[in-house]
Amino acid sequence: MLWTRPDGSKVRDVSALRRFMPYLLRTRNESYVLFEQELDLTRTLRYLDLANAAGAGAGADGGEDSSLKLFHVVLCAMARLFARRPQLNRFVTGGTLYQRRHIELSFAIKKQHTDAGGLTTTKLRFRGDETPREIADAVQAAVRFGRSDKQSQADRETALVVRLPGPFLRLLLWLQRGLDAWNLLPASLIDPDPLYCSIFLANLGSIGLDSAYHHLFEYGTCSFFAVVGKVRPRRALDGDGAVAARETLSIKYTFDERITDGWYCARSLELFRDWVEDPLQLDEPPKE
Repeated sequence: MLWTRPDGSKVRDVSALRRFMPYLLRTRNESYVLFEQELDLTRTLRYLDLANAAGAGAGADGGEDSSLKLFHVVLCAMARLFARRPQLNRFVTGGTLYQRRHIELSFAIKKQHTDAGGLTTTKLRFRGDETPREIADAVQAAVRFGRSDKQSQADRETALVVRLPGPFLRLLLWLQRGLDAWNLLPASLIDPDPLYCSIFLANLGSIGLDSAYHHLFEYGTCSFFAVVGKVRPRRALDGDGAVAARETLSIKYTFDERITDGWYCARSLELFRDWVEDPLQLDEPPKE
């Protein structure tokens, strides 16, 4: 077994219990924790309206899809979260805990909003200090590519291997998982694969659906899955104790608890809440 891998470095400064957990809980779906977060979008939607009205949504190319959207704010806050709270950006493979070298967010793209519309995935790498506008430009470029006739490297590789007979395909995946567990899988196979990522997000709200809990994949190294639902009105008490309607967003998370403890994760998600509910903070460089 090699001691280094292209996408992560071994975490050494952890407790004995944390080192033991990958052997006690051998798979991600044996180790997941479910959590739901409801966000108040009162200031967020106002921010988006003002930003787009002021021309901040013009985008790099001025395309018709260039407006700043709620999902861009969510992605921006998530990228900053993984930069600020690095224990979230870990994964377990081969019974060992690793710190990921990069912040990489993956999400699915529906080629057409029809029953017959195909589905593709993309993975974007971020520094963790981008603004929502920078995130929007990167996402919109990825969406345009995903909805074009061009195939990503991951799509081409998938189209190739599914031509194999079932037994050979199972053997190939067994070999791939074995190489990954022993840190022998090359970067050329890891880098384009969307399931080797910090977090995978599904934006069900973009097609008018509520959030839902999603399983974790045993393939790859993704330790987080987040499903973003549609914006919904909720009744809540305002500062004067009166009932008021507020626009809210539900995000449901599936989290591999082997990478860090629930206290660290919960405190991290409160920081994420603060950024999404007040996205003006994201227009400024992150504070130390």
